[in-house]
Amino acid sequence: MKTEKDEIDTPERIAQLEKIDELRELGVGDEINLPQIIFRRSASYDAKRTVSIIPAASADEAHRAELQKFSKELSELTPGAFSNTINEAAKAMGLPSDGGDGSTDWENVDKRFSDDVLKIELSGPSERQMSFVDVPGLFHNPTKYQTLEDATVIRRLIQSYVGDSRTIIMAVMDARNNLANQEVFRIARAADPNGYRTVGVMTKCDALQDGDEPTALKIAKNEAEPLTHGWFCVRNRSTQEIQNGITIRDRHRLETEFFKRKPWDSLDRQRVGITPLKRFIGRLLSDHVANVFPDIRREIETKRISLQNELTSLGSPRQTSQEQMRYLLDVAEKYKNKTRDSLLGRYHASGLHPSKLRMHVKMANDAFAERMHAEGHANNFEEAAADPNTSKTATEDGSAESKIYEWIRGLYRTSRGTELPGHCNPSMLESLFSEQTQNWVTVAEEHLDTVIDLIRKCVESLLSDSCPDDLSRDKVRRLLDPEIELAIQKARDELQRILQDEREPPLDTTNSQYNANLRTSRTERIIVRLKSCGFTDGSKYTMDFRQLSSVMHLSNEDAAVHDTHDTLKAYYSVALDRFIDNVGAQVVERNLLGPQGPVNLFSPQYVGGMAGEDLEAVAAEDFATSAARERLRHQIGRMERARKICGGAGGLASSGAGYHA
Repeated sequence: MKTEKDEIDTPERIAQLEKIDELRELGVGDEINLPQIIFRRSASYDAKRTVSIIPAASADEAHRAELQKFSKELSELTPGAFSNTINEAAKAMGLPSDGGDGSTDWENVDKRFSDDVLKIELSGPSERQMSFVDVPGLFHNPTKYQTLEDATVIRRLIQSYVGDSRTIIMAVMDARNNLANQEVFRIARAADPNGYRTVGVMTKCDALQDGDEPTALKIAKNEAEPLTHGWFCVRNRSTQEIQNGITIRDRHRLETEFFKRKPWDSLDRQRVGITPLKRFIGRLLSDHVANVFPDIRREIETKRISLQNELTSLGSPRQTSQEQMRYLLDVAEKYKNKTRDSLLGRYHASGLHPSKLRMHVKMANDAFAERMHAEGHANNFEEAAADPNTSKTATEDGSAESKIYEWIRGLYRTSRGTELPGHCNPSMLESLFSEQTQNWVTVAEEHLDTVIDLIRKCVESLLSDSCPDDLSRDKVRRLLDPEIELAIQKARDELQRILQDEREPPLDTTNSQYNANLRTSRTERIIVRLKSCGFTDGSKYTMDFRQLSSVMHLSNEDAAVHDTHDTLKAYYSVALDRFIDNVGAQVVERNLLGPQGPVNLFSPQYVGGMAGEDLEAVAAEDFATSAARERLRHQIGRMERARKICGGAGGLASSGAGYHA
């Protein structure tokens, strides 16, 4: 025949609950919700009474180490010994203790509650595998010992426990109180609307006044406040009975006798007394654990992976110089590979991501070329076949002339020297070209600023991807900034050299396109003049050389002005394309995107040449990172051990049949 203990402590139930207990001992309950009724099994055959403290997850290392030292074994569980032990534990947790002499000023204590858990363990062959998480009771009327702030803390504490879907709620009610005023049931119903986790327990039935029993009986029979798992009634020892020496055995006898009396004998025998309650709670918890265990295993694995990813994101440890060098070399290698891909157009991002540097630079170069052709010249060149009434300005003799011709004619007249009539001063063309290209400076410098901004954004993006540690990345950036500025200044200097080479004397080119352009302009002028005499292509004419000569002949000044215009136009076209290409090749490609450019500065070679103090300043872990690494390692270790514990509980998932009464 099975004993009461056998019915509660079946091997299957013990195996299940020991797993939960082991997980809680690891501290897994700080990060993953575990079933809140704790069962414990001892391998020892000697009875023990042990008091210890489980540090809160938020406890710092010093406080944690201090609490873990606290352990008391009581030879006997007398009120005096127990009270003294509780006071010692309270002191260790930073809570006020009652020395029994009334010296504690309870009205002015700083802390009445702690997140640390006081664990009281009774183990031995005669002890049952059951224990409870006990939370403070709710109160509504504050006193000098319990303030409104305390009530808020207690309510939040209770809600945090009952709100956990893996907590079994034992809602205890004094039979003398009005059920409608019991806030704990409102909290329980809000957290467990289906009632699958809630069990009602009515105490102090023997303290009811005559005539009040019907109301209590209605509740006990699950008629007044129906609960999915119903109600249980118990009779505990009163304070007077404890003082009179009533033992636990006597308590059980008195409880049995009480519920045999009228009107309590009308209750279901399986719903009265501590023994049926224990049996029901044991079965409920067993089923509950079996149902939630697969989720616990999944959450442990998910948490472990999340913690591992978080640890990985911190990079390798960086305490020694070798670790620092290894860390920074790894970051530099990642950056180098990402930079290479960015410059070769092997993109790992979509849209207009700043890491797509080659795309952005090509777009900027195209925009630069278009703007140079549209805005690079100070004066618009004329076509030989242009409408003579287009873009004209009045001259001193009343004739109309194109603005660029007027500009050239003015400079021709003011720069005359020892040259023969009809010829230009040798320096005139150089002056004209310099003034015609004055917009090149602004357009090119603005283009350079655009490309530099693209490079800065790309470098920042690549550094962020290569070095996830914010502090180390900021240090790398600060170390690189001066050298990046030097590289950028070299690009600016190169642009000024190219501008100087192009805009200042001497003007020169071996490009055959120059001759082709000049020949085309001169040919067009001849054609325009012939057409002005009425000649058209494909027609036959009787040639009047005198008339033709009068049309073809220009004054020395006009000939000089027109020829200067055509020469300037032919050379400008060649020089413009050359300048655009040189800016792209020498300034952007070589000085900004090349091996010595700002985008390629950070590399394994750069790290290898760093001074020891720079290496330590950049790569050494700060205290926060080091502490985070240690914390993550500790948490991952717990999850690894928890995973092993769960690995031996594969059959638990199917052992429960639900948890309805």
